[in-house]
Amino acid sequence: MMVMKGVGRRVARWVACVAVAACCVAGAALPAHADGPVPVPSTPPTAAPNTPLFPGRPIHMRANFEFGERAVPGQQRSQPTAYLLLVFSDWGKGRSLTEQECQDLVSTFWSGTGPDYQVEAAVKYDDCQIEAYYLGEARHAFYSLDESGHMQVRPPMAYLNQIATSFDNLVFDRLNVDVKGLNNAHCNANPSKEDLDLLLNITHMSTCVWDVGDGATIPTTDEPLVEGDVEDYFTRYLNGTVGPFTELNPPINPFTVTPAPTTDPAAGASAAASGDQSQRGESSSMGLLIGIGAAIAVLLLVGTGALVVALRRRK
Repeated sequence: MMVMKGVGRRVARWVACVAVAACCVAGAALPAHADGPVPVPSTPPTAAPNTPLFPGRPIHMRANFEFGERAVPGQQRSQPTAYLLLVFSDWGKGRSLTEQECQDLVSTFWSGTGPDYQVEAAVKYDDCQIEAYYLGEARHAFYSLDESGHMQVRPPMAYLNQIATSFDNLVFDRLNVDVKGLNNAHCNANPSKEDLDLLLNITHMSTCVWDVGDGATIPTTDEPLVEGDVEDYFTRYLNGTVGPFTELNPPINPFTVTPAPTTDPAAGASAAASGDQSQRGESSSMGLLIGIGAAIAVLLLVGTGALVVALRRRK
């Protein structure tokens, strides 16, 4: 009876060890899905991405654009900011975006540095989130203001749609645009929801929403989506300035990047050898011509001397 108990204990220990080892192996095999910040490269991409991205995976993308004041990383207080949030989600059953996949998206679409520009990225709730902050004059990529006080606001919709179409199976299903400092505002491009001229403490705010689930179509061009008349709040507190739209940079649009030409070392060596052979051939030809010319000159001198001698003898 004691022998059977000892064997039972040993079998139990063995089963437990196997179970622990199996758990460790399974844990090591699973990709990391922990939430956390993702580093943003300071160097922009040097080549266009290989598309389609994430083949076979159903990805959803949402965008939220705000023009007003916001807490900016590294700043002690809220700053006048044009803020853009992009959220990528994997809607596959039991799937989520890993830290490395989020890193790849950031490196492709929103890397680089520039004045009055900051960007952060992180994996949150299994989504990849990219937050871009534009300050000062960099905000003119998103708004124009004429001398009469009429203001137009536009998120970078052409680029966002270019990002969306680079995936194998992506649905761009929602866009939110919030603007402060405008009155008599209106939304363009047929949003599914709008809340205009909401009175805050000392200014107004307007919101336009395009939700595919509510029948809206996400705008695809960089035409202004919100317009209105600027208030004193815009120039006094948001430091807005008169001026036209400017180009969005950064980020660099990777689809416009032309790769640097590469030279095949073997081809270079072959070209150099061909050049050397050509130079040698030219040198040989030149030498032959010089030799023939010298021989002809000698023959002419000899012939002339013989003729002179013959004429003297006749005399």
